[in-house]
Amino acid sequence: MKRCLAFILSGFIFSSCSPDLDVLEYTKANISINLVFPEKDSECTEGSAVSDTQSEVVFEWIDERSSEPYIVHLTNISNSETVLIESKNTETPIVLEKGTPYSWYVTGKHNTSSEVWTFYNEGNGIESFIPFPATALSPISGASISRTSTTVNLRWNAEDLDNDIVGYDLYFGESTDPELLISDIETSSYSGIPVTSGKTYYWQIVTRDSIGNESSSAIFSFSVG
Repeated sequence: MKRCLAFILSGFIFSSCSPDLDVLEYTKANISINLVFPEKDSECTEGSAVSDTQSEVVFEWIDERSSEPYIVHLTNISNSETVLIESKNTETPIVLEKGTPYSWYVTGKHNTSSEVWTFYNEGNGIESFIPFPATALSPISGASISRTSTTVNLRWNAEDLDNDIVGYDLYFGESTDPELLISDIETSSYSGIPVTSGKTYYWQIVTRDSIGNESSSAIFSFSVG
């Protein structure tokens, strides 16, 4: 049976503060495609060698709505390059660079989509891994929080196959290219940031490990009211 070397999650430690109800009610619509392989936050070791630098991996997913044809959206996290691969079936072989982190998701007809997963394609003698880009936990990107909110508490998640994350830099502001707010945060949350009703805010997390490897998250956003 195909399997990646799954990364074992230790569980998140959440703030005792309750998240805004508006945030809890915000969900992505039309998530009906379930990714199967390569597995989330894993090192994929099941590729067939194509060359010294590339291997072919068969991507697999399940679709509740039979919304073929599908588009696999595959991003090389190292250089941010994205390719689109069309498939008429719920699996397709794709040639990948060895020793490289990727993110991927699948879309189909009628605006159906999957979640976004990340994984590492096995390399030749890799000794350390770059952290996976952080994902927003609260507020979820695109959410609207209560217009009466005067501060916001940010929470995120980041994983590293080496399990050696040492800190985060938080970028935050009203610009789509937010400026550094605080560096070297030791926990995956930051509380009490002032916000104003009627405004939209943008934020990004840079994750750093013990040997200096870094990854930048996508730029997340939320509105107040």
